Amino acid sequence: MKRTSIIILKVFAGLLAFLIIAIVSLFILARCNPELIQRLFEEEPDYISFSALPHDRDSMKADFDGIHQIVAENYSLYRQKGISMDSLHTVYSARLRDSVKTSDDYGMMLMEYFADLRCGHACAFFSGEHFGGAEPYYIEGRLFLNHPGDYIRKQGFLDKDEIIAINGKPIPTWMAENIKYHEGSTAAQRELRTASAALASYTDTLLNITVARGSDTISIPLPLHAKGFPNHNICERKILSDSIGYIAIHTMRNGIVEAFDSLYPSVKNLPYLIVDIRRNGGGNSMNGEKLCEYLLKQEKKHCLYDKTLKPRDDAFPGKVFLLIDTRTFSAAESFAIDLWESGEVVLIGCPTGGDTGSGPEIFQSPSGLSFRIATSEPRQTPKGFPLEGQGVPPHYNVVQTVKDFMAGIDTQLEFALRLIQK
Repeated sequence: MKRTSIIILKVFAGLLAFLIIAIVSLFILARCNPELIQRLFEEEPDYISFSALPHDRDSMKADFDGIHQIVAENYSLYRQKGISMDSLHTVYSARLRDSVKTSDDYGMMLMEYFADLRCGHACAFFSGEHFGGAEPYYIEGRLFLNHPGDYIRKQGFLDKDEIIAINGKPIPTWMAENIKYHEGSTAAQRELRTASAALASYTDTLLNITVARGSDTISIPLPLHAKGFPNHNICERKILSDSIGYIAIHTMRNGIVEAFDSLYPSVKNLPYLIVDIRRNGGGNSMNGEKLCEYLLKQEKKHCLYDKTLKPRDDAFPGKVFLLIDTRTFSAAESFAIDLWESGEVVLIGCPTGGDTGSGPEIFQSPSGLSFRIATSEPRQTPKGFPLEGQGVPPHYNVVQTVKDFMAGIDTQLEFALRLIQK
């Protein structure tokens, strides 16, 4: 009996020791990388269509009240942004009572509600969006098609067509009416996201598009379909000259480090490297950390976490130029901040989207709609740069011009090449 008790005590002591070690490990990991802990326990969002939302007003009200209560209790940035949560609830409750009649109306109202939180990581996860098969390029306040795919070409569109009206509304009017549905931490990001979604809709399956083609103005009906945009290579490499390498990093999602590593040997011994993260919407910030190690020359504090980034033994020894734009966002933005604050990399392009994450968490409404909001209090990098609400400023502010675009010239890349040649 005594021996059995001793064995039980030893087993209990072992389990207790294991539990203590696990708790301590989680505490250390949470301190170094709090958003990783969040991802470990966070469920993937459930996407639902507008038709799955409540249909009657009482159910809509109960659902919206539940959403707003969660937002009011957990959204961490509303004070910084000067948002009155009570006033927001009053405004949208009145909208719900007076003008929302269908589940489509309710879905569009929710998109507007989350956009009014003025945060790039605040949104609802809806399925059922219809696409026109292309994402327009927004240049100098104008919309263009850039190398459109087979689907939209079959409808009669051509490369470099300028979209001048949608359903009879000139683009400036259409933009002004639709920007309210798109989230963003900066005005420039909201504007760009609105323009990028010009050929997509949650409620329409057909758009009438007016394009300018040379001196001609043409109206073309564009049927929308449920299939999204085609997948592209997540990482691409070019050798631009005998001394200049180029690598485009299109995402920070898993797999990008391995893709970058496979291309890196062909450029690592060149004197100059252009890294392109324009249109990179982010992913996993840990992938950005690993990519930084290829490009740093000295140790530096991570912009988000209590840790130090260290260059690899085979880190790039030459000069690095980083191309950024307003689509550079989330984990891609923290990657840009780390390179920018290192003082070793030259940034060229437009300010980034202005949001590295701010502890995004996913919640669910009473009706089953998944939505995301920021939950971390406003923070700054070790050097004092805000992690939300302000885009990373490039050393050289260079915008794509319509003139260059029509001639097939990448204004920002060409600027980087001229800078290197000097």
